Amino acid sequence: MLPNVKIVLGNGNLGQVAPNTDSVAGLILTGSAVSGKLEYNTHYLLASDKDLETLGVDEKSNPLVAKDVKAFYAQAGQGAELHLVVVEESTSFQTMCSTEDDSPINKLISGGMGRIRIVGLNKNPSSDYTADLAKKIDKDAILAGDALQKIAEKYASDVKPFRAIIAASLWNSETTDLYKPSESSNSRVGYVIAADKNISNNYSAAIGMVLGRAAKVEVHQSVGRVKEGALCQDPYFTDGKKLTEHYSDLNLLHDAGYIFFRDYPGLNGAYINADSMAVSMTDDYSSLSLGRVIDKASVVAYSSYIKEIMDNVSVDDKGKLSPGVAKSYEGIIENAIMLAMGSQISSFTAYVDSNQKILSTGKLDVKCRIVPQAILKNIEVDLSFNNPAVSK
Repeated sequence: MLPNVKIVLGNGNLGQVAPNTDSVAGLILTGSAVSGKLEYNTHYLLASDKDLETLGVDEKSNPLVAKDVKAFYAQAGQGAELHLVVVEESTSFQTMCSTEDDSPINKLISGGMGRIRIVGLNKNPSSDYTADLAKKIDKDAILAGDALQKIAEKYASDVKPFRAIIAASLWNSETTDLYKPSESSNSRVGYVIAADKNISNNYSAAIGMVLGRAAKVEVHQSVGRVKEGALCQDPYFTDGKKLTEHYSDLNLLHDAGYIFFRDYPGLNGAYINADSMAVSMTDDYSSLSLGRVIDKASVVAYSSYIKEIMDNVSVDDKGKLSPGVAKSYEGIIENAIMLAMGSQISSFTAYVDSNQKILSTGKLDVKCRIVPQAILKNIEVDLSFNNPAVSK
């Protein structure tokens, strides 16, 4: 070989990571099929609200689909990844969340190849639909929440975690005996009682808008983050009443665990009150943001350790891990979490006990602890006059 200088380009030293799936969203909506363009219970991938034209969707024939997809992109921005499944107008929330393999929720998640992290469900009830309002909102949404939780837990066990928001539709304005999501145990489901448009005399929940805001913010940030700006100028509730007509009910609705529009004196427009999920406020995952943080961490942990499966591990004369090997396994997850989530959490620690009898069990136990970032919910300012002469 002729004498020469050979340059070898190194790779993998910058610590760069592939685009994450933090903000990948999915929508399940009732609507109308469009011949040759939009089929029922079929998965579609959108990158812009312009894709509605390709699907033959317009506000006249598909008002709900057009409304929620456009509202999503108004918040998340054009180019955001959105997965869509449209079902018949008569489809109930419970049917959307059926455990059947070809159910809308399974079509959506499987079509998204496990990438979807946040899901929104909305429907536009037909004129002849009779809702059970024993709990003041459509009972269909309440029962669907239970089914949705079970399905979300199943996918989470397969390392395809997602959190969902569903419409608290057809609220009859009453608060006595109103269903309280905060008294449920569905930490992967949130109820949106905010509405953004009147469709066929039904004030439709602002699912696309809230989902878009969730896709816009980072996983550790609340959809109610004021710095993100107002969402709309004309806020309603799903009972058709304006925000101003429910001022006296806002604290009650907040404590009940609903997601709705609110305003702030001195600021224009409406914001979201919080990101409550349908579980007790004392639960570790009572907010969408905390749930999304733990979901992301679980995916990172899986990705970090899956490569170690069936690998060989050196042990000492007692069949246990050496302290050095234990530390190396701690470093694997600590480095991965800090690289992927360093700015989204306060701190992270991992511990691997070297006393594990891994030679006989073949099992490695790793304890991981995340200190999340706090969310500032209230600021109390002690403000008063001061007279220096009196103070002396």
